[in-house]
Amino acid sequence: MRSLVSRARAGGRGLTAGVAASGTALAVLTACTGTVGGDDTYVLHYTTYSSPTSDQSRTVQRWAEEVEELTDGGVTVRLHYSESLVDADEAAQATLDGRADMSQVGSIYAASDLPMFTAVELPFETSNPEVQMTAIERLYEENATYREDFDRQGVRLLFPLPLGIALIGLQEEADDLSDLRGRSIRSGGLTSEALLTAGANPVAMTATDIYESMSRGVVDGYTSLALANLPTFGLSRTTPYVMDPGIGSYSSSIVVINEELFQSMPEEYRQALLEASERGVPNGLEEMDALGETACRELRDAGAEFTSLPEQQVSDWKNETGAAEDWVERHEARGYDARSVLDDYRRIIEEETRASDYADPLVACMEGTEK
Repeated sequence: MRSLVSRARAGGRGLTAGVAASGTALAVLTACTGTVGGDDTYVLHYTTYSSPTSDQSRTVQRWAEEVEELTDGGVTVRLHYSESLVDADEAAQATLDGRADMSQVGSIYAASDLPMFTAVELPFETSNPEVQMTAIERLYEENATYREDFDRQGVRLLFPLPLGIALIGLQEEADDLSDLRGRSIRSGGLTSEALLTAGANPVAMTATDIYESMSRGVVDGYTSLALANLPTFGLSRTTPYVMDPGIGSYSSSIVVINEELFQSMPEEYRQALLEASERGVPNGLEEMDALGETACRELRDAGAEFTSLPEQQVSDWKNETGAAEDWVERHEARGYDARSVLDDYRRIIEEETRASDYADPLVACMEGTEK
């Protein structure tokens, strides 16, 4: 008997709608023996934890439309939003085992499946999202250790999705790092480690719970969100104080496709997917800028006050946190050449920073130069 994935890809076809709805092995094995729309037509099912109106989903929507145009309708993409197909932490595995053809994989959920990808969560490395997104793509091509995780999981990186720099939204004003001491702040990923060194109390919760938790006093603030995320969760009109803590890019997510499915497609279809993916970064930045401008306008209309940590405090905080060295040590203990990944990540950031003049929406908003 052929493997579940091979059977799910029989004839190179994407999953049927019935399979996508059930997600069970029996449904995959039963429903995918037929073709979808004829021998030359592919229907790709994409799973995401993002809402339909997020900048990340809008970026993928643009990609899907372009793919359909480039293939004259030969490839269509069906998007399943807000974890309606699989949970966020199952996205990579679901793409491998046939419950989805493509997925959004967030670094915060990828520690076990794509541990080298989590290098992009390291705080204080870059405050330029364009540079970070380009580094994600270049690491995939230039660093063997980074690439091996994707190959091992049977998925191919298509393009990164936009995610701006970290902000801290607060109920009460904070002028410097010491003001965060003792406050409970929603956080996630490696940003939580940075908050601990600052004496704050990081609290894990989904972004959808922040609004209610803030209003009930369960948390004093939130981070691990960027400016463009705030309208989605009702926070751009209800956050009285916004701080740029200098953490910079704090996380990321990517679009991946099952490698076996990709290789089974005709050459012209593969090229169409790759050609559309080349515009993933600029399209993503456009969508993030648009929602960032909306968030900035709503914050200012609500009377929000903005502050930034002094550069010396940020530098001292970075040194005290030591997140990068901890990340290397933790993963080298597991047999990874994590040092090479970190070194290449920093080299690429340095190279790309010289070539980019992009300003994150938070920076533009605080300077009063909304895009």
